[in-house]
Amino acid sequence: MRLPLVLMLTGIMLLLLGGVPAVFEFMSIQGFPTDPTETLFPSHWFIMIYGFFGSLIGNEILVALSVEWTGRTADNKLIILFIIFTVLGSVTFIFKQTLGLIFILFSMTILLYYSKEYLGRSKIGLNPTTYNWLLFFSLIITVALISIQVGLGYLIPYVNLIFPVSMILAVMSRDIGLVTGIRVSRGWENSLAFILLIIGISVYPHGNILMILAWILSFHASGLYKLKGRKYPIIHLLTAWLYLLVGSIFVSNYDIYIHTIAVGFLFNTVFGVDVVLMDLFINAFQRRVAVKPSYIPFIILNLGLLMRLIYDFGINFPILLLSAPLQGIGILSFFVLTLRQVVRVGG
Repeated sequence: MRLPLVLMLTGIMLLLLGGVPAVFEFMSIQGFPTDPTETLFPSHWFIMIYGFFGSLIGNEILVALSVEWTGRTADNKLIILFIIFTVLGSVTFIFKQTLGLIFILFSMTILLYYSKEYLGRSKIGLNPTTYNWLLFFSLIITVALISIQVGLGYLIPYVNLIFPVSMILAVMSRDIGLVTGIRVSRGWENSLAFILLIIGISVYPHGNILMILAWILSFHASGLYKLKGRKYPIIHLLTAWLYLLVGSIFVSNYDIYIHTIAVGFLFNTVFGVDVVLMDLFINAFQRRVAVKPSYIPFIILNLGLLMRLIYDFGINFPILLLSAPLQGIGILSFFVLTLRQVVRVGG
């Protein structure tokens, strides 16, 4: 089995390991009588951030972007080491948090080490862009934050959101034009938004003003307000940025803050960058693929998330018990529907 495919499937398995306990925990809070994954829930956030998103981002850095920038994937030994440390870190964290964090430090260091490839000229002579540098600095900051937490001997969960959020912002600084068809070139706005958002998350709950400023800059730089381009990514990315704004405003409610960003912003962005995801599938399956995007995951995910926000605002109806399952089904259905089409094309 090809290593890019192994890395992709590893991410999906870690998505289940981290996501299912979160579904049962929220249902339990709402009155569901049993929680078979109760012991796994304290680790779910870590597995989602560094396991699932770590695998997804690792695939981008070690495979898709590497092929585009250097003409080849990272060395197989490096990819194997990254997979091993990511899985070890995610699973070990359940039993021994500090050890799990150390393993993840190794996996993030691998990404940082390889990202230096993107600070030189590309195979066709292109110079590094804002995207290349933001990606590199995102990994430097991530490695530094993990190292600090290892040194302290305890974790600060919300700070670790900086890894996927800053990385997504870095990716979008380049790829948003690719997926929407809107031509934008505002590197300074993206860079400033990147800095403000990282600081805002770091000083929670006192960073809402910085996060709102970051939102204004990144939204303007994205060109999404023009409402032009391909409808599918525009709808998803507009929704993602709306959730980022909501999270930036309602920082006083921790559950709203965390899930509007971790679920609303991150997953709607992942769903919306279909063109970018195709690069991952092309390298995983070693063939050209054309996947027809579906709005079903988008509708299910956001219906579930909106129901969760309604509950967070103090409104409770029995139907809101479906909130967590719907979010989980929406996320899983996206990958199932996409992989099904890819496999069918190959057949």
